[in-house]
Amino acid sequence: MKLGVRAIIFTRNHPVEEAARLIAAHGLEGVAVPTWYQEYPEYCTRHPAMNPAAFPQDAVDTIIGAFRSEGLETWVMDAYNNISAEDDEARAAAVEAVRSSIEAAPGFGCSAIVTESGRRGVGGFERCVQSMREIMPPAEDAGVTVCIEPSYAQSVPNSWTMRGLIEEVASPNLKVLLDPANILCYDDTQRPFDVLGEHIILAHAKDCTVDEKGMPGFPSAGEGEVDWPVFIERLMALGDVPLIIEYANENNIGQVVEFLRDRIAEVEGS
Repeated sequence: MKLGVRAIIFTRNHPVEEAARLIAAHGLEGVAVPTWYQEYPEYCTRHPAMNPAAFPQDAVDTIIGAFRSEGLETWVMDAYNNISAEDDEARAAAVEAVRSSIEAAPGFGCSAIVTESGRRGVGGFERCVQSMREIMPPAEDAGVTVCIEPSYAQSVPNSWTMRGLIEEVASPNLKVLLDPANILCYDDTQRPFDVLGEHIILAHAKDCTVDEKGMPGFPSAGEGEVDWPVFIERLMALGDVPLIIEYANENNIGQVVEFLRDRIAEVEGS
């Protein structure tokens, strides 16, 4: 199994060349490419007017060159936007931002982007469907896969709703980035694989604790209630699905990598 990390953990604190070296030093194979870099604050997508297409070509070349020089694959580009926003202008801006990510992704070395479905609310799922119907034609034209990451507080909060989105939008380029921690308050670790199957092409590794009121918290992998043997076994059965670490930091990522490698080895040896 390929193991990687959301590079934003490192790029927000270090120049991208140093970030890539630190990631590779942990023996990781790939990254989710961010659009937040310490040395490029004027293009950072935390700024509401920015998007990935705003990065000049020399910055893009430096970023992708840094990852490639350390032998890191670029599996997906972060493109998180509130595509089910209730306000029409906000939803249109989110859709345009995702379209910009589709346009920019190949330059960053990515054939896929990942977004959330947007904040949950009355009519949110229907607005998400409409947004995805606007997003997917340019994605298909560009040969870019758009992954939705289901999450409990979003318009797509569980595996069955994600299956409904796939059926409603009916695009071959719409896929799933599965993070079982995000939906553990609704789905056990196994159900997403039964419901979504081959639509799952990427996965996140963090953990989840669910309190007595059913509210989740998100510690690093190995510190919660995700059934890791089941998750890794089912993920590996799908084939070459990269597992991307998030909700870790520079102080604990070594132990997170060790935990995941141990769980992978246990599944491979069973």
